[in-house]
Amino acid sequence: MMSLSRSTTSILRPLVRKNVSLTTGRSMTILSKESKETHKKENYNERMSKTGRPVSPHVTIYSFPITALTSITNRATGVALSVGALGVASLELLNGSGATMALMQDINASSGAVVTGAAKFTVAFPLVYHYLGGVRHLAWDNFPDMLTNVDVVKASYALVGGSVLLSAGLACV
Repeated sequence: MMSLSRSTTSILRPLVRKNVSLTTGRSMTILSKESKETHKKENYNERMSKTGRPVSPHVTIYSFPITALTSITNRATGVALSVGALGVASLELLNGSGATMALMQDINASSGAVVTGAAKFTVAFPLVYHYLGGVRHLAWDNFPDMLTNVDVVKASYALVGGSVLLSAGLACV
């Protein structure tokens, strides 16, 4: 048996005399192998319907705030710019200098104004949006008074509207 120091036994002795349990008293649920397999086979909705507890609403009914949407879009445009830069660099490395310019001129010559404008907008929007999103964050970093809930929502709408307008203008050039 383990020997306890004198100070430890003096602390524990009153507890033993009063029959105080040192365990928490909370029992653990131990699943048998059969119940574990059954638990794995049931999906979340089936398990919740058996308990009678309500199931949390799905994310599709949640309305994202405009600030969350603009933040997600800023990240997506950053990824799009990176993929676009990789594509242009790959095209130039594989086909020689000027291959990207030649491709753009072929698209312009072989398709109508609608396709050319859509292609220009597709390139301009991520660039403009990501740039303006960076300017917005730079303004928030330097002027923290602009970080009120109302001003953040206004800045988000201005970011989307300004990006669409500037991109459309660049697509027309």
